[in-house]
Amino acid sequence: MKTKKKKQLKKLKKSVKCKLNVLRESDLKSGKFKPSHLEFSGYWDLFYTIESLLNICIMATQGDEYNPSKIKCPEENIRKCLELARDLMPFEGGEFLDEAYHLFNK
Repeated sequence: MKTKKKKQLKKLKKSVKCKLNVLRESDLKSGKFKPSHLEFSGYWDLFYTIESLLNICIMATQGDEYNPSKIKCPEENIRKCLELARDLMPFEGGEFLDEAYHLFNK
């Protein structure tokens, strides 16, 4: 019985290293994490992404379909926000949780 649990634990530890990699510890603040897989081509791309998030919020609060928005290229802003949301999805973590569930419910 102990051997089986040790094998399960070893398999689980290996899975943690491979799949729980969406967040990494912050170098600046203890106990804080940041996304490890977000990539920007530079500061301009980062600023453009942040601006897109803000523009989407502005458009959502305007609510007047007859008064055109002052935001240029709303479709591009929406696409950028959706891409960011997609990139933040921790699919690897979900795989790990499924594996852990199956390992410990055998």
